[in-house]
Amino acid sequence: MSLHHQTMAAVTPDGVTVKGLDLVRDLVGSVSFTDMLHLEIAAELPTEGARTALDAVLVALTEHGMTATALAARLTHLGAPGALQGAVAAGLLGAGDHFLGALDGAARLLQEWPADAEPGAHAEQLVARARAERTRLPGLGHPVHTDGDPRTARLFAVADRAGLDGTARDRFLLLQRYAEQATGRRLPVNVDGAAAVLLTGIGIPWQVCRGIALVARSAGLVGHLWDEYRSPAAQAMLDAADAAAPYTAPAASAEVSA
Repeated sequence: MSLHHQTMAAVTPDGVTVKGLDLVRDLVGSVSFTDMLHLEIAAELPTEGARTALDAVLVALTEHGMTATALAARLTHLGAPGALQGAVAAGLLGAGDHFLGALDGAARLLQEWPADAEPGAHAEQLVARARAERTRLPGLGHPVHTDGDPRTARLFAVADRAGLDGTARDRFLLLQRYAEQATGRRLPVNVDGAAAVLLTGIGIPWQVCRGIALVARSAGLVGHLWDEYRSPAAQAMLDAADAAAPYTAPAASAEVSA
């Protein structure tokens, strides 16, 4: 995949050109949204394998239940029911290192992996550095899927079907092995790590990988907000939050200043 510095699109009174392709003649009704996303990022339509991998990542990241991002969107909708865009934006603003944001960090580890480094030694170095800095290695472990993220195996199967090179996966699995040895804990590759492997395999730069997650989750948040509109749940969530964290008056000071 080649990346080019060029104008994204040109708009004239009688047409729109995107990355050298006519939006109406070449794209609308002829390519999928996944193809269009790849075109916007890579300045070219994807190969069949790249399309399969990117589409699988988008689907895998669209929905994961009542996450913090979904809660933020629903509660924002409760306060401003007429501002769908605000509720979606509120959900996306919660995408950080713990929710959705680990994807770019995992991809960066893979894409900055020195080509001449001995794989085991480099993986061990990354684990040691993370432990010394008391930081989490992105893409490993999950608070719910403690015995293994079910999405990971499926994404890796898609990678095989798409004919992706296995280097990125081998390196990430090596990183997982050293991390588990160092911590003595089970640290399964989660969906962010698996997605990072696939996106690296099709040449998506790590700097835009979080954006892929945001595109996917935007669709999921729209679904949550339509569900909220039909079956309101945000008020009950707010009531539950109030009950879980009740107000506690501060202790009276033993001394009163003059």
